[in-house]
Amino acid sequence: MSPNESFYPAQPSNRLELAWEKGFAALKQFKAREKHCRVPRGHREGAFNLGTWVVNQRNRKDTLSVQRRQSLEAIGFNWTLLVRDSWEEGFAALKQFKAREGHCQVLEQHEEGSFKLGSWVARQRTKRQTMSTAWRRQLDAIGFVWDPYESAWERGFAALKKFKAREKHCRVPRVYREGAFNLGTWVVNQRNRKDTLAIQRRRSLDAIGFVWRLK
Repeated sequence: MSPNESFYPAQPSNRLELAWEKGFAALKQFKAREKHCRVPRGHREGAFNLGTWVVNQRNRKDTLSVQRRQSLEAIGFNWTLLVRDSWEEGFAALKQFKAREGHCQVLEQHEEGSFKLGSWVARQRTKRQTMSTAWRRQLDAIGFVWDPYESAWERGFAALKKFKAREKHCRVPRVYREGAFNLGTWVVNQRNRKDTLAIQRRRSLDAIGFVWRLK
């Protein structure tokens, strides 16, 4: 091999070019699947941190080459996130959470990547009556939890019905768990709160033979 044919590592400029092209390819893949370019801040497309790459493009807009800006704009890249775009970013993060966890019960302090998803979810609950019908329908379609307390009770009732179907009674041991749900504690709480439970909930429990007092 002659000196001119020897292998030389890629120069820094080439590495930067390859890194940008990798990010752009990941964004196009995201766009093809999601039909938009509103990538959640912490989103990873495979092993690539696409959320951070997208933020960097916005921050560097004035220094990006014309060709790169045109490439991004050609696929509908959002340089500025408006209210609608910000909502769509939160919704995309929630869908990502749901796909991984199997539910939409996001804890208040939870961050999806660097996106404060727990805070976003809490805001949606307070705006339920004023948000657009289209947004409410999108949230309903993926099983959004509007009332986390109601959802928790329904989860406990479903676990009790499952226990009853298998054991033929509702005498749940105090420390019993139905799968990952602490059903024993839930049952004790229903007994302790009998006088304050909604009539509908008491009737639902009575209908499956709930034991209010253990002899």
